[in-house]
Amino acid sequence: MERTGVPVTAGGPKQQALLGLLVLRVGSVVSVPQIIDTLWRRSPPATAQAQIHSRICALRRVLGAEAIVTYPSGYLLDVDPGAVDARCFEEEVEGAIAVESSGDLPRAAVLLRAALGRWRGEFAFRHVDGEVFAREAGRLEELRLLALEHRIGVELEMGGTTELVPELVDLTAAHPVQERLHRHLMVALYRGGRRSDAFDVYRSLRRRLAEEFGAVPAPDIQLLYQKLQSGSSWEFDSSSVPESGSGEGWVPRGRSAAGAAGYFPNSQLPPDIPDFVGRAGEVERIVAHLVDGCDVDAETAPHRVVVSGLPGVGKSALAVRAAHILRGEFTDGLLYADAVASPRTEAGCKGILGRLLRGLGVPEAAMPDSAGERQDLYRTLVASRRVLVVVDNVAEAEDLRYLIPPGGRCAVLVTTQAANLTVEGALRVPLGPLRPEEARQLVFSGLPVERLQGQDRDTDEVLRLCGGLPLAIRCAASLLAARPHWSMADVREVLTMEEKWLARPGVPDRGIVRVFDAACARLPEHMRRALSALAVFDVEMLTPWVAGVVAGCSAAEAGELLDDLADRCLVVPTWSDRSGSWAYVVPHLLRVHLRARMVPADFRAVLVRALSCWLHLAQGVADDTSADGAPGGWAHEDGRHDLHAASVRELLVDGWADSDCSVAEGRFLDAVLEQSCRHGLVDAGYLNAFAERRGCAELREALRVAYRAAIGMCRWGAGDDVPAGRLSAPGDHLVSCR
Repeated sequence: MERTGVPVTAGGPKQQALLGLLVLRVGSVVSVPQIIDTLWRRSPPATAQAQIHSRICALRRVLGAEAIVTYPSGYLLDVDPGAVDARCFEEEVEGAIAVESSGDLPRAAVLLRAALGRWRGEFAFRHVDGEVFAREAGRLEELRLLALEHRIGVELEMGGTTELVPELVDLTAAHPVQERLHRHLMVALYRGGRRSDAFDVYRSLRRRLAEEFGAVPAPDIQLLYQKLQSGSSWEFDSSSVPESGSGEGWVPRGRSAAGAAGYFPNSQLPPDIPDFVGRAGEVERIVAHLVDGCDVDAETAPHRVVVSGLPGVGKSALAVRAAHILRGEFTDGLLYADAVASPRTEAGCKGILGRLLRGLGVPEAAMPDSAGERQDLYRTLVASRRVLVVVDNVAEAEDLRYLIPPGGRCAVLVTTQAANLTVEGALRVPLGPLRPEEARQLVFSGLPVERLQGQDRDTDEVLRLCGGLPLAIRCAASLLAARPHWSMADVREVLTMEEKWLARPGVPDRGIVRVFDAACARLPEHMRRALSALAVFDVEMLTPWVAGVVAGCSAAEAGELLDDLADRCLVVPTWSDRSGSWAYVVPHLLRVHLRARMVPADFRAVLVRALSCWLHLAQGVADDTSADGAPGGWAHEDGRHDLHAASVRELLVDGWADSDCSVAEGRFLDAVLEQSCRHGLVDAGYLNAFAERRGCAELREALRVAYRAAIGMCRWGAGDDVPAGRLSAPGDHLVSCR
């Protein structure tokens, strides 16, 4: 505080607080109760009014008797408002911003510097105790920060660069989440040739906002980041700066400010799913790789992510969710192509490239005629842009040949059912089923809570049958929603009976039946027939030997077949701790679907093949008289179904439940007998006899009866009776799936 240019002292803390209150309300009466509340807060003394009068007298001696006027209700500081620096500062900043908006940048810079020159050290109110002073100190500090932002912005627009960097470094350190200061620092660094440092400033701000507030930088800062990365010409258009100083005035050269203010990238993306559940880790990996992977200036190839998984596991939904999150990063376009909808023909290539070119703004009249010319134009347009290309349902690498952009600032997100899809340099994100808690969250998200009350056991069973596939879970919920009189038990029945499978409703255009049909249609014929054969029996753990029996090939050939199907995400390799080996799982719903689509003749052929194999092995046990139980092998005469003699004896004599090495084969035998009983080939009594361990003779007789009945059903000219001796190989009766 000064009087006639000479510094004066107001007195002690209470005296300073009283003067501060009068200064804050300069030109207005400050009431006595307000003074009491400010000086003593909760417990004023009985002599409060007397003390106030005494302190007013002391202030008059310092400021002059005429400076403070007494009123019935309180006191007024009667000085020129221009004598109060805070009031002058506020008016000068407001005037400078108005001058800046008019386009007179040099004068605006002078006014802003003059206003900021009133600050000589820390704001005095910070040393005065009281809530009213804390609020005023905060308000003036924000006003000072606004003035600094505008002053630096004006100087940047006038050509200032490196000389502003030290000041901005200090300011951003003091205000680590003040976005406009970070943006100014990015521009100053970039103009000074420190491009990588400018990018580091943006990444640091983005990381801090995410960690502290779960937010992302403002759209105008994201846009600036993209323009700095692109290296394209840009400038600051002061006429487009909003009064709030949000910074949306940064526009690419040649684009109008009006167009930039509402600028959003062209998007061909399908809509996001509002009740998307889980996948947080996968989303984070995809976003981080596609965004941060493109920050390296030296890169010339787009970063790529490949999402693979079972049909219906949610690959497309995950890709669309991640792409929508990346909307602010790829400001030149979000392109989408469905590889299934475009065959690998000249017309298919033209169609898919035409769609992408239209997404990039190419009018129909300028569209080239040939696929090759469209590819050249597409590559030219995206080479210097920041574009995200989502390619859905890719079957082969050939589908991507003409879609991958050539520029390093672009990115490609691919979904595929082929786990072995070759995409050079891609981050691979294998997508597994939902966890149980996520599956429950998903099925509950689309239904009233009362629909599932008291049905926990049936709900758990339905979710188990769905196998964690989001599309299957949505279909189950859709079935309940469509039929209000149904319970979860009714849904469970549909999910277990192939007779009802094909008629069930599902999500429009995305039903699980449609997805399974499309997945199977992409298989070669021999592989499709083999997969159908693997689904005949409810065997979750398939070994190469079991697969060879049902597919009509050797165990070695079946192992290769299972690996090929695993590459296409139609069977899942699973480690068995009990047997200490790998086996393969066909998901339950896929088994139901395949059986529903299977023609009866093929079904009976697989059943006869399995019965023939087990009857052959059972006959071998009966004929065995050697000491070690291995008289020349437990294989068919063509050697295609080799199974160790000890395993056969454990399965057919000792009982497989006690055998660690034959769990899968034992369950396969159970499944063969159950299917035989289900289709009326053998009486249930035989199964009971076997279950009660009544011996191999009963099992052999059950297999013989079932085999005879199955051969009779097939009507393939086989004899009415089954020879008592060793049977011929199953391949002699039936054509294999190869």
